[in-house]
Amino acid sequence: MNDMFRMGSFLFIVAAIAGALLAVTESQTAPKILENKLKQLEHARAEVLPLATKFQEIKPANPAEGLEYAAGFAENGDLAGIVVNVAPKGYAGPIEMVMGLKADGSISGVKILSQKETPGLGTKLADDVFMAPFKKLLQEKPKPVFLVKQDGGDVDGITAATISSRAFCAGVRDALSTYEKIKQHLPTLKAPAVTPALPQSGEIK
Repeated sequence: MNDMFRMGSFLFIVAAIAGALLAVTESQTAPKILENKLKQLEHARAEVLPLATKFQEIKPANPAEGLEYAAGFAENGDLAGIVVNVAPKGYAGPIEMVMGLKADGSISGVKILSQKETPGLGTKLADDVFMAPFKKLLQEKPKPVFLVKQDGGDVDGITAATISSRAFCAGVRDALSTYEKIKQHLPTLKAPAVTPALPQSGEIK
């Protein structure tokens, strides 16, 4: 009985120490992870809305609406467009992506931020094998139907990755829907005086 008690106590102490070490490690790495994600988002926004040199986060008066986006402004202060974050449900989880839309509502770019789709299949969403035909579609057709072709749309889906392809199209439609809901407010937006600096690791609480 005493041996069992000692063994139980020992395992409890080991688990407590391991938990404490894990908590300390997480507290030290979390700020850096957040900083890296913010940098990734900053670079992605610049890529999908290249005319913008400054971005400003816009949050809805009613958070339940979920209409958060970033307004992008050109060097002269004019509105270049918006960048919308969407996360449609793919085959293996959410597909985080950003889409840039010019002030007139036309798509200026789309980029996958993260995904957990099947390697070699759904992951091709981020590759030229999928993105090149999609960009060509945007250039050649003024108002494409953002559904895969087998659903009656104009988007070439990825062979054997229909769910992932449909999710991408859903993300594009979600971003366009956000634009339609907020476009009347765009003329009232003003460029920020200075682009907010990324938080430093020591500033994140």
